[in-house]
Amino acid sequence: MGCGDCLAGCARVLLIVFNFIFWLSGAAILGIGIWFLVDPNISSYLDVIQVKGEGELLKYAAYIFIAFGAFVFAVGFCGCCGAIRNSQCLLGFYIFFLVVVFAGELAAGILVALYRGDLESKLETELKRKIKEEYDFANRSSVGDAIDKVQEELKCCGGSGASDYNNSKWSTATKLAYPASCCTKDANNNIADQDQCQAGTGSFNSRGCKDELIAWMKQHSTIIIGVGCGIAGIQIIGLVFAIALCRQIRSEEKC
Repeated sequence: MGCGDCLAGCARVLLIVFNFIFWLSGAAILGIGIWFLVDPNISSYLDVIQVKGEGELLKYAAYIFIAFGAFVFAVGFCGCCGAIRNSQCLLGFYIFFLVVVFAGELAAGILVALYRGDLESKLETELKRKIKEEYDFANRSSVGDAIDKVQEELKCCGGSGASDYNNSKWSTATKLAYPASCCTKDANNNIADQDQCQAGTGSFNSRGCKDELIAWMKQHSTIIIGVGCGIAGIQIIGLVFAIALCRQIRSEEKC
């Protein structure tokens, strides 16, 4: 066995091993995307932080992850077949699709990173608008339910503070100062003085939700950025193995 055969065999084995890891990364990408879309807590937070479509960026990134996560399985199969059969054609398709997956995952991470800062700067104004206009007592919306959920879980009230409910559509309709989700709870998760709280004379969470939402958004967007860029970096290794094997096969065919 010559040196060329030895190198080709090593590249083939490494490519097959890499594709097993590649399949696992595809499952991870798919899982992250599905988690962002089906988790009701995440959906509520995304409804609250959405700013004129920009809050949908995390959802768009999740859709990209699902699409490419499923696509990874087909690409990995193509790479394995190309390595086992020494097929330049299959390896060529594999290299092309690997570049496409690499670009898609990297784009998802960069997309979230680029627009996160802009979203943060507009979040306070948008939260106030939603509380004033969309948090409605008579016509309950998904945004209203999402705001309640966020306020209960983060133990906060309003965007910059509880005063955001002053002169809102909700307070005008109910003649109350704050919704029940702003009221503090005891150790048993019960509101001890709901009537006094909603009238503005009892205990309530005066801290606004903006800072907590920004911290939540940074944490979850970092997951997408990290997974996208990390796996994209790993795929460079597979790309190198595939190109090396393809070049070796081509040189052997010329001999």
